[in-house]
Amino acid sequence: MIKYVQIKQCFDVQQMQQEVQGLQQALWKPHYNEKQYEGSWTTLPLRSINGSVENSISIHASSLQKNMAYKDTSLLNECPYLQSVITFFDCEKMSVRLMNLEAGAFIKEHTDHEMCFEEGEARFHIPISSNNGIEFFIEGEKIPMKEGECWYLNLSLKHHVINLGNTSRIHLVIDCKVNDWIKNLLMTDVELMQVIPGNIGDDSYSAADKIRIIRELRQMGTTVSIELADKMEAG
Repeated sequence: MIKYVQIKQCFDVQQMQQEVQGLQQALWKPHYNEKQYEGSWTTLPLRSINGSVENSISIHASSLQKNMAYKDTSLLNECPYLQSVITFFDCEKMSVRLMNLEAGAFIKEHTDHEMCFEEGEARFHIPISSNNGIEFFIEGEKIPMKEGECWYLNLSLKHHVINLGNTSRIHLVIDCKVNDWIKNLLMTDVELMQVIPGNIGDDSYSAADKIRIIRELRQMGTTVSIELADKMEAG
């Protein structure tokens, strides 16, 4: 099982920050799960159910009713660079939100049900504004995310966040349906990867896919890629 991946792609921090600053501050809404955090944690939907600016709830694609569909909100029209960031992900996008954890706030330890690559849905975090006081932990391991980087995080695992800095932490959070493009991204275009031994996406790939991925990982020649190739081959 993949725990997290930092992919090679980075995005322009200045352009993202400028566009976020231009959005109406009044539209930011407290995160709907108020028992999950202390302090101020707000969201702004760029893609939501039926395109509503008022709806920042993320629902699994399999749970959507017939009258529901994820659509871009009007806010996304104001953010051409963020549109290009989202378009980079060549897959079906579900919820896309800006998430702001203000100074002194923290998100309690929890899990997001089935929000992981192995279950068919992948969540990517792209830090737009951050500080040295941000501590994001998955299963007790601190994830060192920096502005402009892009990370896949397995949030079906226990995780919590605290902002010990003096400024807000704003992330662009993109939920994607896993397809071949996502599989290739997470296995070949990585800077850093951590896996949990035992199941490295065994149900997600055909035998031919695994052989191809193992070959590509070995061609990368990094310590992480060779370690992952060995584990996949052993499986």
